[in-house]
Amino acid sequence: MKVIKTLTLTNFRLQSSLTVEFSPKTSLILGPNASGKTAIIEAIYLASTGDSFRAGKIEEMIEFDKELARVNLVLLKQARQPNTANFAKPEIDALEILLTRGLVQGKKTQYRLFSFNEVRKRKRDFIGQFQTVLFRPEDMRLIEGSPSRRRGFLDQILTNLFYEYRVSLKTYENTLKRRNRLLPLVREGEQTVNVLEYWNLSLVKNGQIIQAYRQRLLDWLSKTELPFNYTVTYLPRVINQARQKQYLKREIAAGHSLIGPHKDDLQVNFFDKKTNKGLDVAVYGSRGQQRLAVLWLKAGASQYIEAKTEQQIIWLLDDILSELDQKSRRLVLELTKNRQTIITSTSERVKELVEAEKLIRLG
Repeated sequence: MKVIKTLTLTNFRLQSSLTVEFSPKTSLILGPNASGKTAIIEAIYLASTGDSFRAGKIEEMIEFDKELARVNLVLLKQARQPNTANFAKPEIDALEILLTRGLVQGKKTQYRLFSFNEVRKRKRDFIGQFQTVLFRPEDMRLIEGSPSRRRGFLDQILTNLFYEYRVSLKTYENTLKRRNRLLPLVREGEQTVNVLEYWNLSLVKNGQIIQAYRQRLLDWLSKTELPFNYTVTYLPRVINQARQKQYLKREIAAGHSLIGPHKDDLQVNFFDKKTNKGLDVAVYGSRGQQRLAVLWLKAGASQYIEAKTEQQIIWLLDDILSELDQKSRRLVLELTKNRQTIITSTSERVKELVEAEKLIRLG
C-alpha cells in the first residue's frame, strides 16, 4: 500500500514555497478561492500521471517571472509481513518533477524532467508509481456533456495503465490528423485515392487496439459491485477494413474520417421500476441520478485500476462535496473509508461532514 507523506511545491502556480503533510487516511484542505487548494491536487495528479488536468501549456504551472517550478512528493510504501497482520517497516520513495519554460539560465532544456529516488526517468517509466482517481466539479458534466468528455474519461484510465494503449492512441491521433488532411485533396483531385492506403492500415490497426481495450474496461465496469444500480453500454464506431471501404466515398466527400475510436461514446443506464428496464440516465435520469452515475463511473474506475495494478487508489476530491446532495455525499464518504483521501473545500461546513485526521488551512 502506498500513501503520500508530504508534498513540497516550489514556484508552482501561486505557491512560491509550500510543504504539506498528509494523513494516511483523510486530509481536508480548507481555504478561500485562489488560495492554492486545487494547485495541491493538480501537483499530486501530475506526480501520478505526468500530466496536468488544468494546464494547456507547461508554463502555466510555473509562477510568474520564475524560470522553473518543482514538485517534490514523498511516498510511503507499507507491506504486510509474510503470514502476519503486521506491517513491515515502510519504504520511502521520492518523486520530483521539474517544470521549465524551455530555457534555464539561457540554455535550452526539456519542459518536464522526471526523477524517481534522484534518478532521472523518462515519463513512461516515471508514471504509475502511485495511482489516483480525481473528482472535480467539471466531472459532474461527464454524463450530460459531449462524447469527447466520456472518451477522455476512458483514455485517462487506460493510458496510465497500459503502454500499448498509450502508444496506439498517440499513433491513431497522429494518423487521423494526417488522413484528414489528405481526404480533401483526394476529393479535389489533387491526390489519388492510393495516397490513403498506408494511413488506412494504420488507422484500422491502432483503432482496433483502442476499441478492444475500451470494450474490456466497460465490460468490467458493468460487473462491479457498488452501492449504485447502473450499467454501462459501449457505443463504438467500429473500425475494420470492410467498414473503412464501405465509408471511404462518404469520407472523401465529407473531407474527414467518419468511423473509429474518435467517434466512440458510452451510455450509462439506470433501472427504471415503472418500465422495468434500463434507461439512458443522460436522457431520462434526474440531475441527482446523473451525478450518482458519474460517481459510479469513478468508483468503478478505482476498482478497475486497483485490480490491474494491485495498488490502492488515492482519491482526490477537489471541491466536489458542495456539488452533491446528502445521499451522494454519504455514498462518496463511505467509499473513501480505508483509503487515503485528500479533500479540498471552501466551506467550513465540510468539517462537520468529513472525519478528517488532518486539517490543512490555506489563505
